[in-house]
Amino acid sequence: MAKKQAFKNSDAAYARAFNVGDTAQVAALYSKDAIFMMPETPAYKGTKGVQAQAQAGIDAGWRNIKFKTIKSGSDGDLAFNIGSVSMDQPSGGGTTKVKGKYMDVYRRQRDGSWKIIATMYNTDEPAK
Repeated sequence: MAKKQAFKNSDAAYARAFNVGDTAQVAALYSKDAIFMMPETPAYKGTKGVQAQAQAGIDAGWRNIKFKTIKSGSDGDLAFNIGSVSMDQPSGGGTTKVKGKYMDVYRRQRDGSWKIIATMYNTDEPAK
């Protein structure tokens, strides 16, 4: 399925951009009206909000982000991609591997490309 590969490519592009600190490239994967929701923070809105969220993660020391698609599907101009995520985060003078899950909702754009319109992410560990 071409769409499924497009979502995997999007995950790979996000990881590459994030891991080199290119928040503008992260934001370019999202639509102008996107919303990014994660635990214990207000929702980030629009591409500027997505870019700010990515920068906040980088500034917090998040590194080596990796995604793995678990399930994806589509109906018309909307699609979803559900997966697992892992990253290294600073912890007690060292680094901890944090695992979680995410769901992206995509909308087909006028040019035929797919942009993320919503992301929800959380970790597998309970909040402390």
